[in-house]
Amino acid sequence: MDRGNLFFMLLACHVTMVYPQQCRQVMTTVCHEEVTNSRMQKGDKGDVGRSGIAGSPGAKGEVGEKGMQGDSCALGSLGTDIVTRLARIEELLAHPSATTTTTVATTTASSRITSCVSSSSNGVHILTSGVEVFCDDGWTVFQRRIDGTVSFQRGWDDYANGFGQINWEFWLGLDKIHEMTRGGGCRLKIELEDFDGDRAHADYSSFLVDSTENLYRLRVYGYSGNAGDSFGYSNNAPFSTYDKDNDSDNCASAYAGNQGWWMTKRCCQACLNGLWMRESTGIFHGIIWYHWKGYRTPLRSSKMKFRCD
Repeated sequence: MDRGNLFFMLLACHVTMVYPQQCRQVMTTVCHEEVTNSRMQKGDKGDVGRSGIAGSPGAKGEVGEKGMQGDSCALGSLGTDIVTRLARIEELLAHPSATTTTTVATTTASSRITSCVSSSSNGVHILTSGVEVFCDDGWTVFQRRIDGTVSFQRGWDDYANGFGQINWEFWLGLDKIHEMTRGGGCRLKIELEDFDGDRAHADYSSFLVDSTENLYRLRVYGYSGNAGDSFGYSNNAPFSTYDKDNDSDNCASAYAGNQGWWMTKRCCQACLNGLWMRESTGIFHGIIWYHWKGYRTPLRSSKMKFRCD
C-alpha cells in the first residue's frame, strides 16, 4: 500500500466517523513518531568546478542545488516498512488509550473548616479559628483513651490547654471546649468499651463547659443510652486537678489517680481520665463508668465528643 492509499484510508476513517476521536489521535501520533524517528535527507552536493589552465585561476565550480525538504509527516518515506506502520495504526485504533493520556486535575481543598459538622470526612482538620480537631461523623472529639500511651495525670495548665496525640489519645483542652460550646445548642456523646469487647454509650441532649473564671464548670442534661447516667452526677461541678483541687473532698489529688475531672463532694461516678489499667488498684482508679461496670472494673477505652448544630 503506497502513501496515497494510506492517506485515503485514514481520511475515510475520519469522514465515516467510525473512530472520530481515535483517528485524530492516530494521525497526530503517527506523524509525531515519523517526524521524531526519521531524518530529513539532504540533496546531493554538486560537483566542484575544474581548475583553470595553469597560470590563470580557473573559474570556481558552482555549488550543487540544495535538496528538497522532506514532508513533515513522512508516512511512506523510502526504506520504511509500510506493513509495520499499518499494524501500528491498527493497534492504536483498537486501543485508543495508547494515544490518550488522561490527566486528572488534583485540587487540594483548604483544610480549614468552620466546624466538624461541615466536614465531609473523618480525621484531623483545622478550624477557621486555627484549632486542630479530630472529626468523627460530624462530631468533635475532645477526649479519647485507647491504650494508655498518653498519661492523663496532668496539672491544671495541661487540662486547660490540651495534650496528647490528636489522632490517638488526647485531651482537646478546656479553653477550646468552652469556646466551641459557649454558644449553646450542643449535644454530647460518650462511647465506652471494656476489656471483653462489650460496648455502651451515653448521650446528652445539652452540653456546655463554662469559662476558666467559672472553673470550667460542667453543664450537662438530657441523658439517653445504655450505659447509665453516670456523667449527670457531675453536672454543675467545677473542674479539678491535683494542683488545683476545686472539690471539697480533694478527690483529684487523693482518690482518683491524679486525674483531671469534674469532681463533686463524692468525687465522680464517671471518671474517664483515670489511670489506664486492666485491674483496679483502688476505688476511682482506672477508667470508670459506675452505672455500667461499677467502681472497680476499669474500662479499656472511652471517647467523648460533642456536636453543636
